[in-house]
Amino acid sequence: MRLAYLHAVAASFLYHLAKKGWDDVVLIERKELTSGSTWHAAGLLPLFNMSYSVGQIHKYSVRFYQELQQETGMNVGFSRVSNIRLARTKDRWDEYMYYAGIAETIGVKVNVLTPEQVKEIWPLCETDGLLGAIQHPDDGYIQPADLT
Repeated sequence: MRLAYLHAVAASFLYHLAKKGWDDVVLIERKELTSGSTWHAAGLLPLFNMSYSVGQIHKYSVRFYQELQQETGMNVGFSRVSNIRLARTKDRWDEYMYYAGIAETIGVKVNVLTPEQVKEIWPLCETDGLLGAIQHPDDGYIQPADLT
């Protein structure tokens, strides 16, 4: 018997083992399901990451949660909410352009935005002094208790 303490990561781990054919896995929860750290986890699913490897994991996670909902027919609490990162300095802009190259390599969609485009998407944003921004239209949020 293999044991794991339950939270969203452990549930995901065991789900993937079961998909690979393991049938002798058990989740053990100390109290009520999701009563521990899961119920107050942030649940953010940002695609932004400067690491190629970690970026691949983030990309997989966003895709997996959408597929899981389709596969099970259950609401896993996933919402695509987008994300905009503002650049007000040349160093920040250079960082975002470097990142955009990594994202393109792993197939993560990144929109490069002008200050005017930011204002169209987010009318309350103060764009004075803004050099530009990047946007991840596929960034998401997940309700960890629903997922678990």
